[in-house]
Amino acid sequence: MERTLGPFLRLCVVRFMREDRTNVCCAQFIEAMLDSRFTAPVTDQIVDIFDESSPRKPVLYLLTAGSDPTFSIDELAKKKKKYPTDKVSMGEGQEKVAREKNNNAFLTGGWVILQNSHLGIGYMCELEDVLLKTPDIDDDFRLWITCEITQRFPIGLLQIAIKVTLEPPAGLKAGIYRTYSTMVSQELLDKIDHDKWRTLVFVQAFLHSIVQERRKFGPIGWCVPYEYNNSDLDACLQFLEKHVSVTVMCGQPVSWVTVQYMVAEAQYGGRITDDLDRELFITYTAKWFCDDIFKPTFTFNNYQAEYNYKIPEGLEIQQYRDGIETIPPVDSPLIFGLHPNADLTYRLKEAAEMIATIIETQPKDSGGAGGKSMDDIVKEQAQDLLSKMPPDFVEEIFRAQIMKLKGPPATPDKGFGAPLNIFLFQELQRLQNIIAIVRGNLKSIVMAIDGTVVMTTDLLEDLGSIFDARVPRRWTNDASGAEISWLMPNLGGWFTGLTERQQMLNNWLENGRAVMKSYWLTGFTNAQGFLTGMRQEVTRQHKKDQWALDDVISHT
Repeated sequence: MERTLGPFLRLCVVRFMREDRTNVCCAQFIEAMLDSRFTAPVTDQIVDIFDESSPRKPVLYLLTAGSDPTFSIDELAKKKKKYPTDKVSMGEGQEKVAREKNNNAFLTGGWVILQNSHLGIGYMCELEDVLLKTPDIDDDFRLWITCEITQRFPIGLLQIAIKVTLEPPAGLKAGIYRTYSTMVSQELLDKIDHDKWRTLVFVQAFLHSIVQERRKFGPIGWCVPYEYNNSDLDACLQFLEKHVSVTVMCGQPVSWVTVQYMVAEAQYGGRITDDLDRELFITYTAKWFCDDIFKPTFTFNNYQAEYNYKIPEGLEIQQYRDGIETIPPVDSPLIFGLHPNADLTYRLKEAAEMIATIIETQPKDSGGAGGKSMDDIVKEQAQDLLSKMPPDFVEEIFRAQIMKLKGPPATPDKGFGAPLNIFLFQELQRLQNIIAIVRGNLKSIVMAIDGTVVMTTDLLEDLGSIFDARVPRRWTNDASGAEISWLMPNLGGWFTGLTERQQMLNNWLENGRAVMKSYWLTGFTNAQGFLTGMRQEVTRQHKKDQWALDDVISHT
């Protein structure tokens, strides 16, 4: 297959046959065409970031869920003899404090950390001028800024700063490697000269990556997506260090009950609010914090696999990093204790987001002379879709038609007296609402392109969606975000679904249920309503047998 198709065509085949494996195949394609370093996780050590910074070039950390660089900055400050650092948590009235700390540090060469700077945008706007126009700043001065992503951040300060993001790395391998590049150092491993201490450090790092990576599975992973971060890991490592010092180093066995409670209930458990999540975390610690981890045959996976997750052995941190390098880049859901199918939903969503991002970054304007512009293409496509739009359902007309429809056999029900006829009326109302939205939106887009009406931001977004062959959000969701129609990855499939649904309901309306040999269950906007109506009709047909509605069940 490799020789006959080549990497790119192989990628295309995987894309349309196994969409959930798109990202995996993309990584293999990049490795084959470029190099493996382009797919390897990037873990910039804070020392490298410090070397690149200067007194007039601050470091800007873009915060994400569960990220906090303060610990890493303080550890570096201790090595550079700049500890303690001056920390200012930005907010109302904190501009004066931050201004005072910075002015003092300019003279003394201290380090200043401005935390949550998105809450102090006013001071951020003046900070650029302060850094550039202050004549004398000590060469040892450093400014560290943490901020959530916001459009109000001043562009000038953003340009002169070193931008750093602390997004949790994707995959177990990347997560553990980052831990052993940022949190775990040779100094930490040498604090206690004992194999059990180094083993416990690796187990704790493995557990930390597992609970962070489990969030990607959504509600299947955690009932509530907790923001576990490096402060939880650091607290556990400090506890383990003290516990090993007073037990193993004194000839006493490790108190696993104490360790399990402190990790699962006190440190990480302080964030947990759901009982099932707490039970899950306790299960993890019960399996991985026990005497078995000190046995040479111990593996984290309790299932048969080509790769066994073992604990590396050695005295040097490089030996552990080499062991981490052997971990597969693609994780099996089984290592998390999940069914293999749990991976499908996550990978389908990941692939869809990647394709959408690639499409959005494509240039929208025509590059060649004489070629059609984006507006011309969208206008032509909108007019084509308008010509294929099904006719409207007029409520007064289809209400009268439903009044004449017969009910189920062996019952006197007719018109709105039959449950499925009521269901048909409701489905026609919902479908007509969708048809009206689509028709009105397409007409508005055509008129906006012609200049007849104003091109609003919503219409511009819909225009971009049609150009990218995506379904405009207004067609699938109302203003509150609730779904009003079916979801499809592309515009062609969605529009085909619209016409087929119209044909099915129109056939039922015009000819009655006698011609309906089968029903397209997923074609209804409220499939549960159809099943309920069917049960009601069956119950009425067996009224003489005294059937109760609650006793009638559906088999699939």
